[in-house]
Amino acid sequence: MVPASLSTGAPVIGLLVWLAVVGVRLGDLGDEAALAEVIVLFVVLVAVPRALLFTAADDMSPRTYANAARLAGLAGLAGLVAAVPAFAPGLGPAAAAGLTGLWLLVCGFAALHGLLRFHVRRSLAPAELALDLGLVLLPAAAVWLLVYRGDLVLGGFGGLAAALTAGHFHAAGFGTLVMVGLLGRGLGGAADWTRPVYRLAAFVLMLAFPTLAVGIGTGVRSIELAGAGLYVLGLPLLAGLQLVAAARLGDRPAWARVLLALSSGSLLLSTTLAGMFAAQGFYGAAVPILTMLRAHGLVNALGFLGLGLLAWTGLQAPAPRD
Repeated sequence: MVPASLSTGAPVIGLLVWLAVVGVRLGDLGDEAALAEVIVLFVVLVAVPRALLFTAADDMSPRTYANAARLAGLAGLAGLVAAVPAFAPGLGPAAAAGLTGLWLLVCGFAALHGLLRFHVRRSLAPAELALDLGLVLLPAAAVWLLVYRGDLVLGGFGGLAAALTAGHFHAAGFGTLVMVGLLGRGLGGAADWTRPVYRLAAFVLMLAFPTLAVGIGTGVRSIELAGAGLYVLGLPLLAGLQLVAAARLGDRPAWARVLLALSSGSLLLSTTLAGMFAAQGFYGAAVPILTMLRAHGLVNALGFLGLGLLAWTGLQAPAPRD
């Protein structure tokens, strides 16, 4: 059994460990692959354990992959193990990959959890479907982190490309879909006009990541641009609807509503950079990858996802009244 205190405390412990990683690797963060790994570790150590706690369902079995709290605790432990190679960059590829293997295993349980949620619910409600799909993407995210750590090549991608792909699967794939799901829950009872807008944003963003991944993986530029275009369409809608939710939930803590607004601002900034990067072959000079990692990757992971998850944690209950 995983203690309940570990499940709920895992994101806090993970954040402290992530800050320690940043401190230890500060001198290396001018290197693209090192910075990409640090961004991925924020999602691994903080975002995934916290997001898993939002996926609990009363009508599911107590099996490990069906128990959200237990999974969150296991994810926290696996994340700590996966962080070890970041503290020891001289560690050999085999050892680094081995320490990432537990993360892959737990991500597999998380995917089973997502599939079981869908099976039990038997509903295509976009909010819950987005959460399910985000969970299903986690094993692929873990595979790419293992490929990078093990100095392997998969589908022609290795090294920096593998680290960037791990980042995209963890943040743009899993992270974005979790935020789509939480927004759908938070908009319950909102004005009628928000429903079709939300459904459009949810559908677009559930389609965006696989389209972008196929485009990059096959090297077909038109498919890659289509995936990026879907993000450029869907993410501003998501940011705008988050602002609507922050304004609507007036009985909830003010700090959480402010954080949700800041999450929206971070998303708009990171999306602008992503659109520019995707179109760089058409409009002129490329946006350097290091700039993208700092102004897009970090802002997206810490600002949009990190602040957003913290905001929804506070927005679950009404604000206390005097």
